[in-house]
Amino acid sequence: MTKPKAKIKIRSMTLEDFDVIFAIDQQIRAMGKAITYASITTEDIFAIDKDMRRLAQPTSYVNFVTRDMAARVELGLVAEVRGRVRGFILGRTVPVGETAPEVGVISVLGVHPDYWRKGIATKLVTALCDKFRAKGIETVRMRIERRDKDLTGFFEHMGFKAEHLIDYTKSL
Repeated sequence: MTKPKAKIKIRSMTLEDFDVIFAIDQQIRAMGKAITYASITTEDIFAIDKDMRRLAQPTSYVNFVTRDMAARVELGLVAEVRGRVRGFILGRTVPVGETAPEVGVISVLGVHPDYWRKGIATKLVTALCDKFRAKGIETVRMRIERRDKDLTGFFEHMGFKAEHLIDYTKSL
């Protein structure tokens, strides 16, 4: 007899989820799998004060948030399996131009490595797209490094398509 699949529950992100979100992010990075967002961390996204690492005693990341997080976590979701957070996604909306409507942007997506290929990322992306749709947003984007074959393959499977525009960047 096969083991029954654990149910995946998607819910809104809260500040109390930060510690486990950062732990998942660190595990993904330790495996060398953060190609797409290697230069930014979830700590950067959530504006966490990096000086917390110099403390003698461990404390929660929540104590080091440096700005109001209400707008940041409004489009944040977590996936729970058996009551424990095993994945997260964070989205935001951005205006395209002065007359164009807003688009949804997936800022970061992470799933605990032990839970890859179990449908968690699919459920998170689908749930975030539903939130965007409820806000009247018709386009969702995710910026992905071309070398990140796992992530490009996943998003293509989810129905995302590469656009024709190329990002040009100049460091100053």
